[in-house]
Amino acid sequence: MKWLLRKIQVGLRTEIILNIAILMVASFLLIGFTILKVSENEILEQKIAGGRITLSYLQRGINALHGDNWYQDPNLSRILVGFTQLSEVEGIWIVDRDLRNLITRGRGERYGEDLRKAMTHGREEVRIQRKGTLWWSFYSRLILTAPLIKRGKVIGAMQVSFSLADVTARLVVLRRLVFILILVDSLVLVAFGSFLLARVVVNPLKRLVRVVQRIRVGELDQRAQVEYENEIGELAKTFNQMVEKLAEKQGDLEATIKKLKETQEELLVSEKLASVGRLAAGVAHEIGNPLTSVLGHTEILRKKVKDDKTLLDLVKRTMKETERIHRIIKDLLQFSRSPASQIEDIDANKVMQNSLNLVTVQKAFKDIAIDLSLRDDLSHARGNSDQLQQVLVNILINAADAMPQGGSISIRTEQENGWVTISIKDTGEGIPAEDLDKIFDPFYTTKSPDKGTGLGLSISLKIIEDFGGKIKVESERGKGSEFTIYLKKGSG
Repeated sequence: MKWLLRKIQVGLRTEIILNIAILMVASFLLIGFTILKVSENEILEQKIAGGRITLSYLQRGINALHGDNWYQDPNLSRILVGFTQLSEVEGIWIVDRDLRNLITRGRGERYGEDLRKAMTHGREEVRIQRKGTLWWSFYSRLILTAPLIKRGKVIGAMQVSFSLADVTARLVVLRRLVFILILVDSLVLVAFGSFLLARVVVNPLKRLVRVVQRIRVGELDQRAQVEYENEIGELAKTFNQMVEKLAEKQGDLEATIKKLKETQEELLVSEKLASVGRLAAGVAHEIGNPLTSVLGHTEILRKKVKDDKTLLDLVKRTMKETERIHRIIKDLLQFSRSPASQIEDIDANKVMQNSLNLVTVQKAFKDIAIDLSLRDDLSHARGNSDQLQQVLVNILINAADAMPQGGSISIRTEQENGWVTISIKDTGEGIPAEDLDKIFDPFYTTKSPDKGTGLGLSISLKIIEDFGGKIKVESERGKGSEFTIYLKKGSG
């Protein structure tokens, strides 16, 4: 049965219902068989009891006859005719002790062995003729044999054959009724059992399967509905706990993957910075000393040709370009060698004010309005005043360079969730979205060669990260940029 169900691929509900139906039909058949057999035995017992009554009446009629030739008495013929007219009596046989027929009426077969046993043992013998199987039998006749006794002496035997056609007809009706009841009861019980099974077992399992299918595609917020406090309910609770654990593990895995990616990016940046540092050291070593000599010689020339305006102009241009090279070398050295500085509690407002004082006197800030909002109760921050000032000056100069026609710079300081923040927002040209991830890369710049080397923001980020802080940038093309520096709160 199990192999067949797998072969035809039925559902759980159908499989359970089929198994229940088979069990119910088998139990009903057993009950029906028992009922039929009990009823069949009762009907036969009733028939045998009626036959025995008939035999007793016949015995009494014979005992009422006198003489040795009683079997020739005309009254006996009338008695036998009355019995044979009964619809259920098929034949009557009366024999003497030697089994010679004294009287024969009706039809059927005489059973000499039963007659001999009845005379020998002095009791009735019962024979039932039937055909068919144990489950479905057809009865044809009942044959009762009894000793014939006169004056306390066995003088012969009598045998009466009864038709059992009425018994067979009753049994056929009874069997049909039992089969109809089995069929109806099975259908009713299967229907109600199917409904109850679907409500209690199958439907909750189907809902659980749908939840499992949605979780399989990544919807880990799905939960099974706990409807009953039974094994199905326990299964749903256990399943929900498993999903919660799975979601927790997935969250941990995603966090780990994110951290690994960040670590990988940091390693790439570190490798890039290390390469730049080695390059800067090499450039400084190879160019630094000759460049100092060139500047010295140029200064001598400037003094010698101060009366020749043409030569003086050439010398000044040479000095300007040489100083620009010197500045590049200085930035490279500063980027490649992190200066040993003491990190301490500093006043971010004061450093911001000092930085403004340094840059606002420059010509680039002539047409730029400064909107300064420094929080009065600002906590101290962890860092180094000189290096933080270098970062702020660099960002302010970049803001001014982004507004060649003038504009405004908004500066504010705040504190939030253990951080001291410094925000510098300009109304300049802004940074293209595709360039935001590159602005902290060494040597990346949108400025002309005479205005920058592309190392300023790289150096600034390195300084702030050394403080344990971070820099965030928000920018939109044509609307300006905002740099926010996050510094850890000080202990004071």
